[in-house]
Amino acid sequence: MKTALLETPVIVDSGSSSEILMEIRGLYKNFGKLEVLKGINLNVHKSDVLVLIGPSGSGKSTLLRSVNMLEKPTAGQILFEGNDLTQAKRKDLCRLRERMGMVFQQFNLFPHLKVKDNITISPRKVKGLSAEEAEKKAEALLKRVGLYDKWNEFPGRLSGGQKQRVAIVRALAMDPDMMLFDEPTSALDPEMVGEVLDVMKALAADGMTMMVVTHEMRFARQVADYVLFIDDGQIVEAGPPDQLFDHPQQKRTQDFLNKVL
Repeated sequence: MKTALLETPVIVDSGSSSEILMEIRGLYKNFGKLEVLKGINLNVHKSDVLVLIGPSGSGKSTLLRSVNMLEKPTAGQILFEGNDLTQAKRKDLCRLRERMGMVFQQFNLFPHLKVKDNITISPRKVKGLSAEEAEKKAEALLKRVGLYDKWNEFPGRLSGGQKQRVAIVRALAMDPDMMLFDEPTSALDPEMVGEVLDVMKALAADGMTMMVVTHEMRFARQVADYVLFIDDGQIVEAGPPDQLFDHPQQKRTQDFLNKVL
């Protein structure tokens, strides 16, 4: 196994003046003999919107899932609000992960629970909110994304775009300090993509710290503070959207963008 901390690591940093919320140092992830992440060094600043792009199988989703320890890193450190997630005890890790909302490709809603219960179950059981408090918060969030009329519906009666918006609300109901989006529109019909991206744009405008894995290049250009091009488990190139999309420096980045733009 390679060493977790390089002697002179290149740390990707947006240069934001806000405080650093997360530090990723020498992050490796192996699945057996397959090395998927190969030494990621990254700073995430408060209110940053970082968008991860790259070919399928490049390690983007593995990086995102490692950030909140859904995948346990093979080596390296993940410091979140000053706490090393890779060394945290189970109880402390659960508490820290509550501050990171995660939105998946396939929504992951409980099919047997109504929308209101999907949203309120964690605030009640994990954070100890009363039913009244949890429902009041859920109502406000559903109104924010235009789905208050779906309060009593089951997920099976919702469109894909509506399910994903409910999934975002469910994550927001826990008052996270950071949101992680793993290709949130990849399972949607094209006409439903916009409604989900609009919610994400509004979150970004409100200052939510976000890491987003996506193939939506227009969204990356419009919303990201910093875009990371990842290939073969490494950050090949990173920069502000205008710089990375209009003036890519690495040939691998140029080849990828020529195919997808």
